Amino acid sequence: MTATCSKFGSGGINSLQEGVRSRKKVASSCAVRKSVTQKEPDTSNVFNTSSCLEKPYRCPHPRIKFYLYTKRTQQNPELIDVLDRESLYNTHWNPKHPVKIVIHGFGGGRNLSPSPDMRKAYFIRGNYNIIIVDYGSAVTEPCLSQIEWAPRFGSLCVSQLVKYIANHPRGVPPDSLHLIGYSVGAHIAGLVANYLTPDEGKLGRITGLDPTIFFYAGTNNSRDLDPSDAHFVDIIHTGAGILGQWSAGGHADFYVNGGTSQPGCASSTIFQTLACDHTKVTPYFIESINSEKGFWAGPCTTLVSYLLGWCEPKDSEYVLMGEHVSHRARGVYYVTTNAKPPYARGFPGKNRRTGKNSEYSGVRRK
Repeated sequence: MTATCSKFGSGGINSLQEGVRSRKKVASSCAVRKSVTQKEPDTSNVFNTSSCLEKPYRCPHPRIKFYLYTKRTQQNPELIDVLDRESLYNTHWNPKHPVKIVIHGFGGGRNLSPSPDMRKAYFIRGNYNIIIVDYGSAVTEPCLSQIEWAPRFGSLCVSQLVKYIANHPRGVPPDSLHLIGYSVGAHIAGLVANYLTPDEGKLGRITGLDPTIFFYAGTNNSRDLDPSDAHFVDIIHTGAGILGQWSAGGHADFYVNGGTSQPGCASSTIFQTLACDHTKVTPYFIESINSEKGFWAGPCTTLVSYLLGWCEPKDSEYVLMGEHVSHRARGVYYVTTNAKPPYARGFPGKNRRTGKNSEYSGVRRK
């Protein structure tokens, strides 16, 4: 039976596994279908069935929703139906405004931290199209039997959204999109690139907020979030080596306060402390959106040298971490914060007039 292709729909591949193996193998002549059915995951070793993704295993999935927020609809988000051409027409979407696609971690949701605070910060700054990928009702916590499979499935559904926006008459191309993923959401963002063919374009930017280390369990051999996934990939590490991954995986990687332990996170239990280190990345990034001082980070040869205070970067080597990072930034950077908000300390170099050293002066736009 020959499949009928539509301009609007999903990623146009027969299985998730095929897409992960290589972008080059993605079908080109019939690149978009109404839905994508995914092979059922192996549940022979289910440790946590209560939080596993339920059938049907195809995109769009009824429990993975795309909520559009604009400055005019902050309290009343609008659902985007990727199978309906009219859906985008019926929203307050404005193709002239920047697009942010936010993907939360396990246990998150559109009304749970950090999504509301991030939206508020962006709308203080100006007009945006903010799309929250909400899978909170589908997977409330890690399901060990699907820990490798589920993020790939999620990325397939997000790629369906990306293609819908790109192909829509009022849409924008992938290189105009900024994906922001927290914890496992960072890996979902990175895997979206596996379902975009060269002809369909490349994502503009992906920001990974302390990508979780647990996605690397088992037989996962994918590079996940890496520089090839977007024109610019920046990653912020706050719980590296414990709940977050340690290795650098972007064009620019920022290790905050060394990257593993955050000030103000000491708790009576080790789990609460580690969880605090992991989640602290979100208030850092959110503050960076409108910070007047800015999170200025500098390069250093080793973590030990940074911790001992042996590094003295030139003023021209400092870059801003967060929303306003220079897309020319390359390599590993270290930044120190305050224990309480405001976390940003401002420019640490000799020349305090930062405007000459960066594309962004650090002054909030009114």
